[in-house]
Amino acid sequence: MEVMLALVIVAVATAVILNLGRVANKSPYSVSGLEYINTQSKYQALLLCVAGVVLFCLYFVNAANFWLYFALGNIAAPAKGVAWLLISDNQSWASVGVTLSFFITLVTSTFVYLQFRKSGKGLKQVLPYLPWVLLFSLTNSFSEEVVYRLGIIVPLVGSVDTNYILLISAAAFGAPHLRGMPNGIVGVLMAGFLGWLLAKSLIETNGIFWAWLIHFLQDIPIFSAFVIAAANTAFERDCAKARSPSI
Repeated sequence: MEVMLALVIVAVATAVILNLGRVANKSPYSVSGLEYINTQSKYQALLLCVAGVVLFCLYFVNAANFWLYFALGNIAAPAKGVAWLLISDNQSWASVGVTLSFFITLVTSTFVYLQFRKSGKGLKQVLPYLPWVLLFSLTNSFSEEVVYRLGIIVPLVGSVDTNYILLISAAAFGAPHLRGMPNGIVGVLMAGFLGWLLAKSLIETNGIFWAWLIHFLQDIPIFSAFVIAAANTAFERDCAKARSPSI
């Protein structure tokens, strides 16, 4: 019953999330001269609303687990060892989190760079939009952690074995990335691993601090790449208009 409830919450939220872009595109609301910023700001506002509804539902599903995990948690809690990740038993999440944050962000940045390396001129294009990149990274990571981590962990902890919870989180977070960023099979595997790891951090620390921070750091290069690509496209379009004969 608990598994079905968690899957329904996450499945419905995912279905809504996959259609938020259409709603955002139809809204005339504008905050920037760059269309990508306009669309993404509306998408993130809608995504926060979805996260709010999920939190509301989770509170009534299991209030005890909700208040246990919807917190920053003990950021220095002992980790359970994972030999292939070089994590030792009882190693502090303070050191595990910092190390994983660095290496996972490095991998994500490299992957994104290889996909977007021909899209623009780099940091010079993203700097004017850096506050937006940071804001989108913050809201997107929070909303997705609510849906894909808390949405699974809150209903299941205490009823389902932790290893199964981690696998469910991996599958639920990986599958939508077939169309996301990173995308394709590689994107699914990368996101699936991240979903597994972030769920592990949340359960072991009784809070979302490391999951939210690590996710936030991954979103920065991703949103930066999208902004660079969008700015480059807008620049080329403006140049084309300037070159065209006036009538």
